[in-house]
Amino acid sequence: MAKNQPGGRPDLGERMQPRKNKYAAPVGTLFLLLMLIGLISVAVFCVNFTRAMLDNSGEKEEFGRIIAPVLMFDPVPFENAVDADPLFLLQSSMWSALLGEKRDSYQFDNDTNLRLIVPASDIDVACARLFGPEVELHHQTFGDYETTYVYDDESKTYYIPTTMEAGPSPNVLSVVKKGDSYTLEVEYVPPATAWTQAGGRPAASGPSTQNKHMMYELVRVKDHFQLVAIRDVPREASSTVEILSSSESSSSAQPAA
Repeated sequence: MAKNQPGGRPDLGERMQPRKNKYAAPVGTLFLLLMLIGLISVAVFCVNFTRAMLDNSGEKEEFGRIIAPVLMFDPVPFENAVDADPLFLLQSSMWSALLGEKRDSYQFDNDTNLRLIVPASDIDVACARLFGPEVELHHQTFGDYETTYVYDDESKTYYIPTTMEAGPSPNVLSVVKKGDSYTLEVEYVPPATAWTQAGGRPAASGPSTQNKHMMYELVRVKDHFQLVAIRDVPREASSTVEILSSSESSSSAQPAA
């Protein structure tokens, strides 16, 4: 039993003994639990952020949409759009306008209801955006007996048929970024219809060695991309696609256990 000093005061040693707080253990447990929840949240965020950075499917789809009006005409390779075939430049610029943001604003010809009336100025704008302002289009009537694109020089408008022989659509296999330059490896997927190519979505789930492959180089210019060049696929890249495609075919051919 503690001895009291004279005057009824408690001994100094007894006064310095710490008091036990009944809330200390629950508060400590809650603090540790909050720390654990915070660490888990940070880990989940990092995993999701890394996954989003690695998954560029949205970027591939956007590039496919941009190059679809070009690829559908299966152009020959070029290093500068100025040197490309003038008719190809006109056709691809025209379909870039037709599949662009103003697509729903174009009216049908009252005489036939089978042709869209498109101002040549819209096609010029689409050309400058797609190939660069240094490319100048040569507006003209072209086509054949069944499908004719009529240019009215007086009104500066085109009468464009809504039916045409569809070309291939793009399946962007890879995107390599270097500064403002983007190099795409693109698979030419067999056609459906020209009007369904706006999204640039592939018809097949994976690359095929039977389909044509090309390299497309684009550069970022302010808020959009311009097509700089179209090249053949380097030999080593083509071999890699063949190996991957063969592996997938072998896997799918194995019977289930």
